[in-house]
Amino acid sequence: MNKRETYKVIHQNEYEQAANSYLMTVVGVTAGLPLPIINLIASFCYYLAKRKSSYFIRWHSIQAILAQLVLVPFNGIAWAWTLGIFLKSSRLIAEYGHDDRNHIWPLFEGITTPYLIYMLFIVLFNIFEFFAIIYTSIKVKKGENVRWFLIAGITDRLCSKEKRDIYNI
Repeated sequence: MNKRETYKVIHQNEYEQAANSYLMTVVGVTAGLPLPIINLIASFCYYLAKRKSSYFIRWHSIQAILAQLVLVPFNGIAWAWTLGIFLKSSRLIAEYGHDDRNHIWPLFEGITTPYLIYMLFIVLFNIFEFFAIIYTSIKVKKGENVRWFLIAGITDRLCSKEKRDIYNI
């Protein structure tokens, strides 16, 4: 058998562990939906727990982290913009007062068309990413190696090829 004919066997357990790295983001969504960094922290914690695992598991853990890193700036801007609107509105209400007829409406006066368009984009982007994560997790659990466009190349450079395989194949 020459060097080209040797294949590394990936155990079924490794497929499941690699798929779980993507599902950590789903857990992050249910645990901390209003905070955009929770998904990234959940993915990073999973990577730390699996950093001594095989290359396959580490690679997919890093790709899941990078997928979350793409979302964090967009979600962070949306979160900060929303918080800014409500803080500005509540400051104006406290400073100038309001009539007693409508208590909640002044909170929404800062919402503009660009804000609504950006929030629609963010919602659609997060929904797309959520389903892409679930799709990737299902495919990886079945044994298919899913490489995300642009992110996979960065993952290749970040993931160490050092042998840490617990199965010693």
